[in-house]
Amino acid sequence: MSRSCFWKGSTEGVWGEEYGHGCRPFWRCWPILDSNGRAQKMATIGEEEKISHRALKRVVRNPLTYWSLAPLMEIVNLREQSRAYKIWVRYLIWMMRSACSKRKKVIWMSAFTPVELAYAVGAIPILPEIIAALVSYLGWAPPFISIGNSMMSTDVCSFYRCALGLAVEGYLPRPDLIVSSSHLCDGANKFFSYLSQRYACSHLLLDPPYDTGPEAHGYVTDQLRYLLAHMVDLMAVSLSEEELCKVVGLSNTMRKYMVRINRLRMAIPAPFPGSEGLSYLAGMGFCSPGSTWGVRFSAILARELEDRVAKKRGYLDNERYRVLWLHHIRPYYQNDIFQFLSSQGVSVCFEEANYMYWPPFDPTKPLDSLAHKILSNVWAGPLERRLGAVKEMVNNYRVNGVIHFSHWGCRQSCGGASIIGDFLKDQGVPYMILYGDGADPDNYFPGQTRTRLQAFVEMLG
Repeated sequence: MSRSCFWKGSTEGVWGEEYGHGCRPFWRCWPILDSNGRAQKMATIGEEEKISHRALKRVVRNPLTYWSLAPLMEIVNLREQSRAYKIWVRYLIWMMRSACSKRKKVIWMSAFTPVELAYAVGAIPILPEIIAALVSYLGWAPPFISIGNSMMSTDVCSFYRCALGLAVEGYLPRPDLIVSSSHLCDGANKFFSYLSQRYACSHLLLDPPYDTGPEAHGYVTDQLRYLLAHMVDLMAVSLSEEELCKVVGLSNTMRKYMVRINRLRMAIPAPFPGSEGLSYLAGMGFCSPGSTWGVRFSAILARELEDRVAKKRGYLDNERYRVLWLHHIRPYYQNDIFQFLSSQGVSVCFEEANYMYWPPFDPTKPLDSLAHKILSNVWAGPLERRLGAVKEMVNNYRVNGVIHFSHWGCRQSCGGASIIGDFLKDQGVPYMILYGDGADPDNYFPGQTRTRLQAFVEMLG
């Protein structure tokens, strides 16, 4: 699969300069881009590439920008073989164009808050964490993270610090409403609460319980009913039972294709790279359930993988070992982690982010179905639930080893990393905790990372 911009696969090389705590304010700098749209260095006001901060914000938030960008990206992606990836790019452009045009209401939502709620009321869901990952991929994150560092502890997840910088500088579409969930990210509630005050808009909170029994299910169903009623009231929009059932039906159809994709990825050699599973596949999994975009994307990707599996085509020419990647993210800035693994014949055949943990929906019972999805999350509740999912993935994908990416500031995932390691070692599965940061390149140390990966590959042999 060819590489392109807009968050496809992994990236090569590392930054020659460091930006972060001591970086220049963003209004005094702008990235000079390479042919793939990634930042190579920062241009100062005195250089040819000087662009005013205020003018740039107007460009980013102008819907005409995305009308112009759509045909341009079609030309850029002419050599791109994956139709599914092209749909991802079109979805991003549509999302930003719709949000910036204000023709529809804009709802900021946290990851794991069901975006089906937004589509049901005809709104555009914006997930700041996903936008922060895209900004990091393009090499633009350090100035925004630096702004975030001045406003919150550096112990907080860098995706939130980057998103805060983007929000403070006015680069994100203004929300009409904020809806977040208390699971899984512990930094989400304070982050969205602060932004609701900054934007003077309401903040609705979904608070799933620790338990998953019938009483908990009824509690979450009532919360969802409450959320929808207040979303309709606060934004002065309409909602019909028919539309809600339709959205949940679309989400269920996407789920069906995602199950098919996951089964196809069990093939040897691995037909689809985990680096892309952790980028645009996971991105669509967070942003598009309940939309026609999600159905089109997943259906086309399933067909593409069916073709590759039928031809016994792996994404590596010579697959020696298969690895499972734990955690929902990877480093999105320029790095050579996945290139190194590929050079050693190590395929990342699957990733925890795309594990299908919720049961099929009943579109005639939309809120009941969404409550099941929320409470089925294996990363919430007792660690035994996640251990069971890890064991299932290890067996189904016939992996030779497991890498747990421990992202700085992510307590919900990293807190169980050692226990998962003990569990896998008892099963005789080589295991590595790879410490790092998903969005902040200042926390990436290429030499140390490569040394640890080399040692892990030796364990696989």
